[in-house]
Amino acid sequence: MTRFQVMVVALCLVMNVVEGFDILVMAFAASGVAAEWHLTASQVGLLLSSGPIGMALGSALVAPLADRIGRRPLTLACLAVATVGMFLSALTTGGVQLGLCRVLTGIGVGGVIAGLPVIIAEYSSRRGRGTSTAFFAVGLPLGGVVGGTIAALVTAGYGWRATFLLGAVLSLVTVSAMAAVLPESIDYLAARRPAGALARMNTILARMRIAPLDALPAPVDRAATGVGRNVLRGRNGIRSVLLWVAFFCLFAATYFAGSWTPRLLEQSGLSAQQGISGGILLNAGGVVGVLIVAALALRVAVTKLAVAALLLGAIAFGLMTMALGSLGATMAAAVLVGLLVNANGALLYAVAPSLYPVSVRATAVGWALAVGRVGAIVAPLVAGALVDAGWSGRGLFGLFAVPLAVAAAAVAGVTRLGARRDATPELDQQHLPPAVSA
Repeated sequence: MTRFQVMVVALCLVMNVVEGFDILVMAFAASGVAAEWHLTASQVGLLLSSGPIGMALGSALVAPLADRIGRRPLTLACLAVATVGMFLSALTTGGVQLGLCRVLTGIGVGGVIAGLPVIIAEYSSRRGRGTSTAFFAVGLPLGGVVGGTIAALVTAGYGWRATFLLGAVLSLVTVSAMAAVLPESIDYLAARRPAGALARMNTILARMRIAPLDALPAPVDRAATGVGRNVLRGRNGIRSVLLWVAFFCLFAATYFAGSWTPRLLEQSGLSAQQGISGGILLNAGGVVGVLIVAALALRVAVTKLAVAALLLGAIAFGLMTMALGSLGATMAAAVLVGLLVNANGALLYAVAPSLYPVSVRATAVGWALAVGRVGAIVAPLVAGALVDAGWSGRGLFGLFAVPLAVAAAAVAGVTRLGARRDATPELDQQHLPPAVSA
């Protein structure tokens, strides 16, 4: 990979860090919000789910537009929406207002995050694609580490609103930087052929040290590249359903852990500061986990890694049920939980784009993430209702170990179906110079 390709991957990582902060900061602000507005656990759970609700809408309805208008313009527009949502969150005076602002933020984040793995897959070499996508996934837990650290430092002196205001500033800086340097997808330019596509492609190819093209690749039959054939029917349809199940279950477990760990640690006898520290350690473990799988992905198939990591994640949730109540054991278990759930997120992000051709890739990945966001919405709500019903942290972590085992079975099913056979080959493999798809 050239420096230009590495830069594109790095830009996507930066965007994911900022968007990870935007989403996870609610978990660290929850105690302050609940105390100021006297909210119940169920109401807090609804606020924690409002961001994922927006992300589901963004992934399902907004992200597919990238296959029509381009990866770059949609990414910039979604970043702008997330910036506005974060700024308005800092000005809210009640739970309903904050929930609506979190939905708006989530729509922007959902549109961005669904498109970034596609951009990375299209700009990475074939051998480094899994590793590049795994590196991208480090952004979410890294954003959580940043968010938790800032929340611990800022909330005490300036209140929870300051964390949202800071997130708005970070998002504004990011969208300004991305507008200056983020390129369009070569695969999109070849597939959709907008005005000036050949000149834009050759400019990008030059930065990748590849000889320019004399003409655009031959157009591909639209009937053969449609969503129905490549996403919803036959073996591809089965593959998609299994992927949706895996994302739903993984996101349910991940967002339960990310959203409720600080509060559950506090309710198990730790201080509020120790609860925030546990949330930070959970995300720090996620950073380590993503880096580990990024290295392993160079040697082991990502689907096999995902099955193993999902099963280990279920075991880690079980260990958390035994650790709660002991400060040292709880913090160690939080690191392990974060390591494994975020490693799994990285692996599924790497698996998903490879299952579909470029013509429907953003749509297919967006839909898969949208189904996953439903799990992210349901999990905090269910956890809040169960806390109000008297469930302990031990019971909740034991309950959410089950979805991880189900996700492992679903990914194993994708592996058994084998490589994509009945979908149209990717444009970059059909038409572009060998160096592009090497």
